[in-house]
Amino acid sequence: MADSFSLRVTGQDEVETFLAGLLGRVDDLAPLMDTIGMILEVDAQDNFLGEHSPAGVPWKKSHRAKESGGKTLQDSRRLFLSLTHRSTATMAEVGTNVIYARRHNQGWSGTEQVAAHKRTMRMAFGVKLAEPKEVMVKAFSRQANTPQREFLGMSIGAREDILGQAEDYLAGSA
Repeated sequence: MADSFSLRVTGQDEVETFLAGLLGRVDDLAPLMDTIGMILEVDAQDNFLGEHSPAGVPWKKSHRAKESGGKTLQDSRRLFLSLTHRSTATMAEVGTNVIYARRHNQGWSGTEQVAAHKRTMRMAFGVKLAEPKEVMVKAFSRQANTPQREFLGMSIGAREDILGQAEDYLAGSA
């Protein structure tokens, strides 16, 4: 079973009130909800590209990005490329199935257990090995501190886009 987490955006009373009223006046909101899902998905992608939270707060730069360049949380782009949305006639959501998404979105600090595993060594003591060597690493625990780099949520721009789309949808259904 895949790991999952939920994030509910609060403080968006105007959007929720408008959509609830719209639901009472229109039979099928599925196309609108799909559009809202797309808006939220693009909004989350914009957070990655700009390296900031939905509120526009810059993310703390990662060690990898500092050392080798590039963008924070975008070394392999796995998390970014996994963003997707789904919708029904009454809801829209955006998310990812990547197991470490919650850790980055919400931040995490504590002790974690690392299972025994194989590791391919290509360097030893700063010197490149002639041939890669596979070694077995025993299970261990380590302290970890992952700063919050929120990417899921609703920006002011997305809120305005959603309200505009909802108003247009209502005008087209009259």
